[in-house]
Amino acid sequence: MTNSTEHIRTQERERLRAMVKAMCCIGYPGLQPGQETSRRLGEGGYGALGLFPHNILSEQQLQGACTELRPSGQASDRDVPLLSIDEEGGSLSNLLAFYPSLPGNRAIGLGEDPELAYDSGWLIGSQLHRLGIPMDWAPVLDVNSNPLNPVIGVRSFGEDPQLVADYGKAFIRGMRRAGILTTAKHFPGHGDVDADSHKQLPSSQATLDDLLAEALVPFIAAISEEIDAIMVAHVAYPNIAESDGLPASLSPFLVNGILRERLGYNGVICTDDIEMHAIQNLYSPEEAGVLAVLAGNDQILMCHTPEYQERVVEGIVTAIEAGRLSEERIDASLERLGRLHDKSRELAAAADPIPYEAWGEMARSIAERSIRVERDPRHLLKLRSELRYLLVLPVQERLTQADSTGGRAITLADLLDPCLPQLETVNIDLQPTPEDIAQVAAKLQQVDVVLLGTINAHRFTSQLELALLCARERDTVFLVLRNPYDQDVLPEQGSVVLLCSTSDVTMEAFVNLYTE
Repeated sequence: MTNSTEHIRTQERERLRAMVKAMCCIGYPGLQPGQETSRRLGEGGYGALGLFPHNILSEQQLQGACTELRPSGQASDRDVPLLSIDEEGGSLSNLLAFYPSLPGNRAIGLGEDPELAYDSGWLIGSQLHRLGIPMDWAPVLDVNSNPLNPVIGVRSFGEDPQLVADYGKAFIRGMRRAGILTTAKHFPGHGDVDADSHKQLPSSQATLDDLLAEALVPFIAAISEEIDAIMVAHVAYPNIAESDGLPASLSPFLVNGILRERLGYNGVICTDDIEMHAIQNLYSPEEAGVLAVLAGNDQILMCHTPEYQERVVEGIVTAIEAGRLSEERIDASLERLGRLHDKSRELAAAADPIPYEAWGEMARSIAERSIRVERDPRHLLKLRSELRYLLVLPVQERLTQADSTGGRAITLADLLDPCLPQLETVNIDLQPTPEDIAQVAAKLQQVDVVLLGTINAHRFTSQLELALLCARERDTVFLVLRNPYDQDVLPEQGSVVLLCSTSDVTMEAFVNLYTE
């Protein structure tokens, strides 16, 4: 009798574990999933899987991994884990080694044409369709209202809530045309913070009225566009008393009360990765998982550490057994996740991706339409082959974990060389050293025009010392390569070109547009 009872309890616990795991999205450490990952995703295993840069080497390798992860051959079967990826374009791009790059959201926002966002979504979606990845954790719908925001910046379409809403809706429609599910992030808005949630819990001083007037506008638009999923941010809102000091991702008031009830969203709600330090620093895995479910999330992202993931599952199962959570609550999330799988199947069947052969031309078109000359008082554009140019470029650093640009070479010098036979290039630190500045100063008398690239000079202000030196001594063209806020602090006598991207395709577009 005792053995029988214990057996029943064990079976019941395994049933609950399978239900909870189906709500969770994990990752794997290498280039191929392997037997251990397959076991963790098998019958009664985790319901979704995220792909990250460490999983990606080449198109063939990634296609092979995706095939291994969906043995039925159908990416949208309910019993096959749903694959997702952070493919935003621009500064967060995972496929640069083998697919055309894109300028990114902030550059696209400069183009004053939502069709650029549509084309971007359609092209990124076409790339994911070719790989067999049915879901993207994009678009970013944060309104970047704080110029010092360290984690959003160029990932946002801009500072105007309605512009972000319009471009976000267009991106969603474009990606849907390619057959890919989309995720609006990071609800209720990650744009008005000055800390990175990968490292600590950021805080926003916004009230609920502030959110409704600004940060929530793009999410309301995405809901009207029937967005497939919405990702909730790890951001605290101390001026919203009802949030009880909890991060938005763990707040019943913000997730269930605002997103689900007030805004009427009926689709899948997922957390941002709860292994980020914004959560890990404050909550145990067991409590973080329970709070995420209590808040109203349907899916919990935790994509890096198996031990952490198992503890989250155990915490939720224990809470169900203790009556703190109900099975009905879990069932409701599983039903929404099931509908997401069904929608993936429908989108895949109706997909109209851009032909592979047309990707390069589409990327170039997007890039050329995104570049904006902010000012050119001395008519230095176009660049002329008979003049002597000094090109000064900062070396890219990884400014946040959500950044694929760190260490990547900016290809502008190689592209300009055939057009400007008297071109010399100097690379400097992101925070130029006295030696960097002296090196540039020594060359100014030997050139006619300086082309000075800036990367967040409004934050890395020693770049401004170099900018002032160049503009005082020589005609200067400032190439703003990341956040557009540099234009407000650069010397007025210099020309300013807003590129807001260091992608190869943006460099090509600049050369095509502004050399003779």
